[in-house]
Amino acid sequence: MKTPLYSLLLLVLLCSGSCTSDADGERPLLVLTNTEWELHEATLTGRGTVEVPGSSTSVPVSIDGVGQDYDMSLTFGDGDQLVSATGSFVFDVSVSALGVPLQSENIPVEGVEIFSGNWELIGDELVITDNEEVVILDVVDNSESMLTLKGVIDASEFERLQEEGLTVSESSIEIVLVK
Repeated sequence: MKTPLYSLLLLVLLCSGSCTSDADGERPLLVLTNTEWELHEATLTGRGTVEVPGSSTSVPVSIDGVGQDYDMSLTFGDGDQLVSATGSFVFDVSVSALGVPLQSENIPVEGVEIFSGNWELIGDELVITDNEEVVILDVVDNSESMLTLKGVIDASEFERLQEEGLTVSESSIEIVLVK
């Protein structure tokens, strides 16, 4: 009598642990093709160092950018796997060292600077290849009408920030697209 009761109890415990629904944590299937996506939000973060004038001392800097004047859309081709962007937006980028603002500048960004070339969705990564340049953006979140992408970007874009002795060590971008 103990064996059937023990077996029934074990079966109930196994089912209660393995029969839970994880549908809440799953995102819907991401379909990019033949849909126009509008840029809704863009943020930029980075860090680096700046040399103190007249010395060899460097202090850490933080770089923050917030997008504005959004007028950009993306289209992901189906058969040709090409992504094309039209329009632009502006990054309001500021550099600060030890909490003290050093510089602020509006940097115009053309959509084709980020989104141009062949695209491929590999797991949770959107890979865009244009000539020899590869941009990898992680799919952070998606729904039927929204897509959030995040990735490391080339720090050379900060050359427009002319702070003397500024060296950018890392930078990333987060982009929110909506249908």
